[in-house]
Amino acid sequence: MKAFFKFMFASCLGCFISSMLIIFVLIGIFSSISITDTEQTVAIDNNSILYINLDTPVFDREVEDLEIFSNNLLSDEIVKPIGLTEFMETIRRAKTDDNIKAIFLQMSILQTNGWATVEEIRQILEDFKASGKKIYAYSDMFATQDAYYLATIADKIFLNPAGNLALTGLGAEVMYYKDLFDKLDIDVELIRPRNNSYKSAGETYISNKMSEENREQIKSYISDIWDYVSQNIVEARKLQSIDTFNAKVSRLEYFLPQQALANGLVDSLTFKTNVEQIIVSDVKKQFSINAPSARVSFVKYNKYRKTIPSVFRKQKDNIAVIYAYGDVNQGKGSSLSIGSETLVRAIEKAAKDNSVKAIVLRVNSPGGDAIASELITNEVIKAKKLKPVIVSMGDVAASAGYEMSSNASLIVASPITITGSIGVFGIMPNLARSLKNNVGLTFDTVKTNDNSILSLTTPRSQQSKLMLQKNVENFYDNFITKVAQGRKLEKTYVDSIARGRVWSGADAKEIGLVDEFGGLNKAITIAAQKAGLNQYGIIAYPKQKDILTQLLESVSEESDLQELVNKKDMFEQFTEKIEKLSQNQGVQARIPYIINLR
Repeated sequence: MKAFFKFMFASCLGCFISSMLIIFVLIGIFSSISITDTEQTVAIDNNSILYINLDTPVFDREVEDLEIFSNNLLSDEIVKPIGLTEFMETIRRAKTDDNIKAIFLQMSILQTNGWATVEEIRQILEDFKASGKKIYAYSDMFATQDAYYLATIADKIFLNPAGNLALTGLGAEVMYYKDLFDKLDIDVELIRPRNNSYKSAGETYISNKMSEENREQIKSYISDIWDYVSQNIVEARKLQSIDTFNAKVSRLEYFLPQQALANGLVDSLTFKTNVEQIIVSDVKKQFSINAPSARVSFVKYNKYRKTIPSVFRKQKDNIAVIYAYGDVNQGKGSSLSIGSETLVRAIEKAAKDNSVKAIVLRVNSPGGDAIASELITNEVIKAKKLKPVIVSMGDVAASAGYEMSSNASLIVASPITITGSIGVFGIMPNLARSLKNNVGLTFDTVKTNDNSILSLTTPRSQQSKLMLQKNVENFYDNFITKVAQGRKLEKTYVDSIARGRVWSGADAKEIGLVDEFGGLNKAITIAAQKAGLNQYGIIAYPKQKDILTQLLESVSEESDLQELVNKKDMFEQFTEKIEKLSQNQGVQARIPYIINLR
């Protein structure tokens, strides 16, 4: 026994020492990163070409997130996501920086949340070209259509001779679970307001195909997005006509590199090293760099980004940019999800800060928990009474994402933003048959009242079903009431355009759900105008926690860190849906079905 305790003590001591060593190593790593980012002076050579590899995740701002960090630990290559806000500021700096002579873009698969982000990147690059400096784009293969769309802003597009150009038009694929649930003996009931036929999210659990209403709305908004994108491609590449372009897309006549070249979608078929030589030669010619000792070099985006210590600089007068990114949940959330507690506190703080003269709420969310949405919307209403609140919609601002936007002073969105989905739903899963037939578990109950037990293994009474139906009807009525008040529209009209229907930004503006077209820059400009500001700083909310703080908090909360290293491929998204089925019993305001839109 003494030997046992001796061995156990030695093991515990060893684990403790190992843990402390890991913590100290991590502290050293994070400290060195912090010093590098804040104290190092970055020198950029004259006659530099800014090289940007866009095959990396793009979020609304630069984020530090445990999931990304853990993936980097397990990967051979460190992935550093790009923040849209910081990217735009970096390109603006490059536009006026005499050291930067051109931009070289490389991309194959863009990793954005949707098309509106791509459009904002494209617009800031177009602004760069106003300086007279050129943009070059190269891809081994344009594996996604948004990658090619972004490349069309370049003066010259190069494609690997062995690559391809995947222009197919847009399509949407929705996964349905009913047949699987039938095999597993899982019973699911969908509850939604009686006129919410377009609120199709919950249909993925009770059907094996699209409803006609869902097919109609998806067809409408993907057509709007494709019309916008294809028209810009035709104009940028000076193609014959939009009809000819779409006919060739339908026949896949742009796919092979020789076809892409012959049809004018790319300028040359060659390899990256050759492209670099072409760019250097072009830059020397354009800027008359003839001295034998003169050197043209490439500087990577991450290095050049460090020439701007902080995009967010507080001044006497400021505009607060509050980021609402990801699914809406109750609680604290994270850099990539919206927690009502954190976001409410951020809005309240910005509203009460006398140095903040206006607020820009950047919404990039498909929706989520209805209670969390109500809490956030209420805080927006309170803030608007104190100062202008301008919403900037990103790729998607739907359902709860739209509700929190609806009471802003003004809403700015891209024509290809996905928005609307004003509606709610609830689902009632019952696992009793599945657990009995597949696992051998049964349940029995004792209760004092007819509806004392409302669980995942107890059949719902008719009374409880009626109560839940009234609950979603009440949430929907409250939803359209808030939208009507915020948008200054008749409630009956809001109901007619709501009913869970998803709209493109273009359609949303026509029906009064959006005020102006534009991106985050446009929203900030409008906020400054409404606040009467010419000079101002930008403050970002919510404040982000560094990785070490997140890691220590995760350990202290006994989180399952293994979840952070799981990669969510299509199958894992599917299994995750089954896990979340039991968690989504409350009223939901979201568009949660898995939809591939490329």
